[in-house]
Amino acid sequence: MALILITFLPLLLNIDLPELSHQAYLPLHTVLEILAIVIAAMIFAIIREQALVNMTLRGVVLACSFFTIFWLDLAHLLSYQGMPDYFTVNDQQKAINFWLAARLIAAFALCFAVLPVADKSTGLTTYYKILLAAIATVISLNYWFVNHPNTLPVFYIDGVGLTKAKIIAEYVVIFINLITVFFILHYRGHQRPFHTPALFAAVVTMILSEFYFTLYGKFSDSFNILGHALKLLSYLFLYRALVFETLAAPFAQMLQSKAELSATLAAVPDILFDVDLEGRFHRVHSRPDSKLYLSPDLFIGKTATEVLPDNVAKAMQKAINEAYSHQGCSDAHQYALTIEQDADPSWFQVIAAVKTDNNVIPHFILAVRDITAQKNMQATEQLNALAFHTREAIMITDAERRIIRVNPTFTEITGYNEAEVIGQKPSVLSSGLHDPSFYQHMMQMLEQYDVWSGEIYNRRKNGQVYPEHVVINALKNNEGLVTHYIASFNDISKAKADQQRIHRLAFYDPLTHLPNRRLLLEKIKEAQLECQRSGDFAALLFIDLDHFKRLNDSFGHSFGDDLLRQLAERLQLSIRATDTLARPGGDEFILLARLQTADPVTAAADAEILGNKLLAEIRLPFVLKGHHYQITASIGVALFNNNSKGIDELMSSADLAMYHSKEHGRDQLYFFEQQMQQQLRQRQKLEHELKLALTEQQFSLYYQPKVNSVRQLAGYEALIRWHHPEQGMVSPDLFIPLAESSGLIIDIGTWVLKTACLQIKYFMDQGSRLVIAVNVSQRQLVQKDFVDTVKQIIKDTGIQANLLELEITESMLHDDLVATRKKLLALSDIGVTFSLDDFGTGYSSLSYLKNLPIHVLKIDQSFVKEFLIEKTDRAIVLTIIAMAETLGLTVVAEGVEQQQQFEALAEMGCALFQGYLFGKPAPLPELMSEKINLIDAKQ
Repeated sequence: MALILITFLPLLLNIDLPELSHQAYLPLHTVLEILAIVIAAMIFAIIREQALVNMTLRGVVLACSFFTIFWLDLAHLLSYQGMPDYFTVNDQQKAINFWLAARLIAAFALCFAVLPVADKSTGLTTYYKILLAAIATVISLNYWFVNHPNTLPVFYIDGVGLTKAKIIAEYVVIFINLITVFFILHYRGHQRPFHTPALFAAVVTMILSEFYFTLYGKFSDSFNILGHALKLLSYLFLYRALVFETLAAPFAQMLQSKAELSATLAAVPDILFDVDLEGRFHRVHSRPDSKLYLSPDLFIGKTATEVLPDNVAKAMQKAINEAYSHQGCSDAHQYALTIEQDADPSWFQVIAAVKTDNNVIPHFILAVRDITAQKNMQATEQLNALAFHTREAIMITDAERRIIRVNPTFTEITGYNEAEVIGQKPSVLSSGLHDPSFYQHMMQMLEQYDVWSGEIYNRRKNGQVYPEHVVINALKNNEGLVTHYIASFNDISKAKADQQRIHRLAFYDPLTHLPNRRLLLEKIKEAQLECQRSGDFAALLFIDLDHFKRLNDSFGHSFGDDLLRQLAERLQLSIRATDTLARPGGDEFILLARLQTADPVTAAADAEILGNKLLAEIRLPFVLKGHHYQITASIGVALFNNNSKGIDELMSSADLAMYHSKEHGRDQLYFFEQQMQQQLRQRQKLEHELKLALTEQQFSLYYQPKVNSVRQLAGYEALIRWHHPEQGMVSPDLFIPLAESSGLIIDIGTWVLKTACLQIKYFMDQGSRLVIAVNVSQRQLVQKDFVDTVKQIIKDTGIQANLLELEITESMLHDDLVATRKKLLALSDIGVTFSLDDFGTGYSSLSYLKNLPIHVLKIDQSFVKEFLIEKTDRAIVLTIIAMAETLGLTVVAEGVEQQQQFEALAEMGCALFQGYLFGKPAPLPELMSEKINLIDAKQ
């Protein structure tokens, strides 16, 4: 605050600062700039060294930025009038260009440095990339400002002073620095790796400096000098802020490390000696309870030979020499030493390590540890080891199943040494492949029989799962209580691997790694049994490469093998996980495919699609050792849905079909069943004619009337009919499923909807408000643009939306009910009504009626047909009508053909009726006459 007041005091008091002469201004400006350049160089050097140790984006950006600022400020100094010409004649414009470029880079760099993203670690590659960018920036700006100064705005005019462009540029720098101040204050509660107050002072001082650079009228103006002085001061603050990260923080860490080291040394049981290469003691560290041959002060300045027994001195000197030769740590050397008279010798272990310092004579740290207890234990353990060393891994636990002992073979197998598992439970080896019931059964067997044996999958220390054969014995005391468990086990990975290798050799082709003929036969047998149960079809596709022998004869068998391998990989990507692709031998492949349909025609169509897909994959070029090669194949197909045919017969059928394919030109597939082949061709022909029917206007709509309880006409249901030019009227039961499977139902459904809406428009123009119901298919409903399509047709035809009724079935609501509900609601909002067709034949979920905008329920004709004589059907019809009445829904009875049915349904409360009793589906001209008949009948 004081600095701000001092800065603005001349302006507040309207004090005119004296102007300096050019002779006085130039050396003063040069001194200030040199100081600023030196500080910038120091900032770059220090931050660079820190960045190379702990590289962050902040350090990299600041180092490279101040590298750039150093060169730009130097160019600014050298471009000043009065200095020797810097490449071209020096003038104020060139000096200001370098000045503003340096200030903008400094502002942006500091703004980035205070952001949390600058804390991210980075690598040398990023540092060198940014440094190269900085060098390129310096070179580019020098070239620009020296050779093309006229491309920049004029910042200063002699006799006039600063231009508006210069003042705006300075305020841009001020604005960026104000943003930096905002970020400093915003993140002030965060722990930052720089000295925040100093950085805040640096940025504020920069702002004040830039402000002064908007005030001077001449270069020798005192405001200019004050601005340079403030810039220098800001650099000093900046140096303080950033050096803190490099020097102050590491110094604090050093003090903390020193305290931690002192605490560590206090906890270490070893006796530590600081010695030189000659074995002369310089310092001694020991705990009060340590066993020392002499008091610590008697060691200082003496060599080991002078104060210790010969064997001890030799052991220490040997350790020192080893550490010196290794320039690291020595091996452990042991020696015996009697500390107290008449006492047993104590055993010690000494290790030497090179001490990294700048002494001319190398120094070492000797760590001496008392290992007497360890030596005594070794003697006992050697006796136990004779019985404990075996080719089997041994693990001993206590009664609580905590590990208390393992042998070396255990470590070899599991990777865990004894120290890592002592106190742990055997679950440390668990692979996670066995469920809790497996271990519960194991413990039950141990409790009952005191022994358990079997195979377990465990996990090594490195994470590898392996199988082992284990025998566990429970040891009990005289009271019959378990005291220990002893487990002995062998790693049987090799035996398992051998079994798997034998299995691969027996059931898989060694070239392509596909199932061989033996495994394929088993898969076919399984498929026959599954098809027998489900009734679904499966297909056997016999694939034989065309002219494969030419490849082997022309290029060699290695090329043929390579093609077979590539083809196997390619075909496997084209089939489902439930299918089996096998290579029985040679250039033959056999695919066993589950078709998941009980309809033979559909199964044949699916098999043809799959076969053509395989043929397309085979036709794609292969790259064989740099050569492009293309080949085709012939496929024979045999379908089956039971086990009435033997496997050999099935294989022969597919094989014969394949040869038939070759005889008819190759590169195609052929079915073994002639009837199936003919049906498939008929289906393909019908699908082609179905596409033509839409474009050639072979479709028409028939309308079946709906009447109310007094036989008044209430509306129609639109039904599509196909007038084939050769076959006459084609049944909808034949072409509608084909349109569904081929996707043509979308275009056909749109045509039906448009045609029905035009009929509604015709009725409206005639003054009649009759509702027409249109069936919607599943394929239509799932289209993303279904709602938009319906809305557009309503808009184009100009009908009232409430005169259009869309019929859906329960089966269409099973998938993605949320999306379906959204679509139905969108259309219901504009007035379209929905009827649920065939109600009662599916799941009849009441949630549909609750969550969907259903307005009409249609009782399926299967219930209407028998409800007069079947009590169950009558009860269902009554229930549907009563439920609909309660929910406020309209009920339509389908398939009403008898007067008794009509009267009974009307008495039950059914609202609308549809069936042959009131009229068959027919074109509208015929219906018009029937409409009159209905009205006449009423009269």
